[in-house]
Amino acid sequence: MPSGLPRAELERRLQELEAIHENLRALTSTLDLAEVLRIVLGQIKTLTSAEGLSLLLYDRARDELVFAATETLRENSLIGRKGCGVRAMGRDGGEDILSVPLRHGEVVAGAIELAARYDGQPFTAEDRQRAAAVAAEVEAAVRAGDVSHDGETLRRLLAKAAAVVPSRGAALVLYDPSGQLVFRSSRTLERAVIDGVRLRMGQGIAGWVARNRQALRLDDVAADPRHDPDLARRTGLRPRTMLCVPILNKDALLGVIQLINKVDGTAFGEHELHLVERLAGHAAIAIENAFLYAQAELAGITDDLTGLANTRHFNRVLPRLLTRGGAVSLMVMDLDDFKPVVDRYGHLVGSRTIARVGRLIGDRLRADDVAARFGGDEFVVILPGTGTVEARAVAEQIRGAVETCRTLDDADGDGIGGVDISGLTVSVGLASFPDHASDADELFRVADAAMYAVKRGRKNGVAVAAPRS
Repeated sequence: MPSGLPRAELERRLQELEAIHENLRALTSTLDLAEVLRIVLGQIKTLTSAEGLSLLLYDRARDELVFAATETLRENSLIGRKGCGVRAMGRDGGEDILSVPLRHGEVVAGAIELAARYDGQPFTAEDRQRAAAVAAEVEAAVRAGDVSHDGETLRRLLAKAAAVVPSRGAALVLYDPSGQLVFRSSRTLERAVIDGVRLRMGQGIAGWVARNRQALRLDDVAADPRHDPDLARRTGLRPRTMLCVPILNKDALLGVIQLINKVDGTAFGEHELHLVERLAGHAAIAIENAFLYAQAELAGITDDLTGLANTRHFNRVLPRLLTRGGAVSLMVMDLDDFKPVVDRYGHLVGSRTIARVGRLIGDRLRADDVAARFGGDEFVVILPGTGTVEARAVAEQIRGAVETCRTLDDADGDGIGGVDISGLTVSVGLASFPDHASDADELFRVADAAMYAVKRGRKNGVAVAAPRS
């Protein structure tokens, strides 16, 4: 490291090196994608002091970007509401708080409060001096009566306090002599404001960066023709300056990191761009490893033919759901007259028939329901938080869908779409915890017995297990 650098610059670079080392250590300690995203976002937030941070992942199947982890500075102001005194900002997980009182003569009339420095370090005496200087400006504004208009002056001063001491949360509270709240404004980083929002490849600045695999540093975002103002309206954050960096692993796009506005109002520099590019390189390796781990884990619990869960996953999930308490319903179902389909058309059509039924089942379930192929042409469905009446309605929907499915679709592209499978039906047995059973083994046994009761009778029906005696 160059020895002729000023002491403050040397300390900053050492801090960055320590943060990068910590980032690498943390990223190599987990294969959980959500934890990887949290670590990456946290390090970028610490090192850049950005007002808005987003990590977008690339959905290769849809050729889109998805906001997977975001934090956005939101500002809220109130004027003329009642209060009962100055209340400190709540500490989030032991966050450091810097509070500077606002005085009107000898009376404490409010406070400026800052929560958690961006770099994660404790507030210093110099931080307090800078905040106190802004507090003096607030006191002067209050004496001048600016707050009696629209409070815009005080909102600007709050922004100034948050800029001179970059922090993740800031609040300004004013009270009159009677203890009534006359003004309150806060600036805090909020998570997940736009998580799940999708961008087309090429849409907005992030979409352009993804398509061109090229990082951007912009000093005037609004003037850039690639800027999409719709996202700014969703977040309430007006972008002025921006860094946008692709996440690449061996030229394969994994996502994009986007930073909007520095808390202190300055523009992002080339040094910060290179720093984020370096962190993006670390992120790429960690995200790729997390993807591979998730794929391997998913393969271990997925039935190859139907895309539903397999028996191993079913046997692991059902007892766990019962221990959480509350109603859980289980359906056991078996296809009727499946053998004639195989005898007539062969095993390929038989396999495609099972896959088709699997899709019919999956399409009629909620996100937290669990459907599994139990073996051969038998399926099981777990419905958490669902009693017998509601579960029977779901079972009837599945039974009806199988009964009215006349032909195979061509979803697999193997040229057998249109094969006649009319006459295929399903028998369903249903049992609910705790009404029909006290544990997972008993629940499966009584649901399975109810299914065989249908098979021995008219088939193509739904039967409910007898209540526990």
